[in-house]
Amino acid sequence: MNTNKYFAAVAVLGLAVSGAAFAQTAPQPGQPIVPPGTQAVITPNHVQAVGNLNGIATASTPGTLGENGMPSIDNAQAGNVAGLTSYCIHKKLSLGTGPRSASRKLAKRSDVQNDQYYSLGGRGLLQTSSNTPFDISTLPKDKQVLVCRDLFKKAQSLGN
Repeated sequence: MNTNKYFAAVAVLGLAVSGAAFAQTAPQPGQPIVPPGTQAVITPNHVQAVGNLNGIATASTPGTLGENGMPSIDNAQAGNVAGLTSYCIHKKLSLGTGPRSASRKLAKRSDVQNDQYYSLGGRGLLQTSSNTPFDISTLPKDKQVLVCRDLFKKAQSLGN
């Protein structure tokens, strides 16, 4: 008789666990379904699907860094620059009011607020020509500071 009680308890527990696992993996009502081949980017108000990405490049990815050991910021558009400057400020890779002011001014532009690369920049991902964002956090700290410095200069020129 006791074994039947234990068996019933284990069976109920197993059903509860499998139901909880299904509830976590099933899309919830109102949540968008991100198409295959895109990357979901979660922002405070919604989820953006950023298409045409080929993974994420790091400092150890061959061919991603120039001769100076730095990635190129030439292909970073205004939205990505605004997101990255915000990232740099948050990570304390830059100090002072000048960079903060340039970052805020650029982030207020309407084209920047709707740019899919803004949210990638906020995660420290630099837009590149190969559609493979570069993760600046994989650089040594001194190189991260230099990339942020260059991004703030670009933000100032884009914000004018």
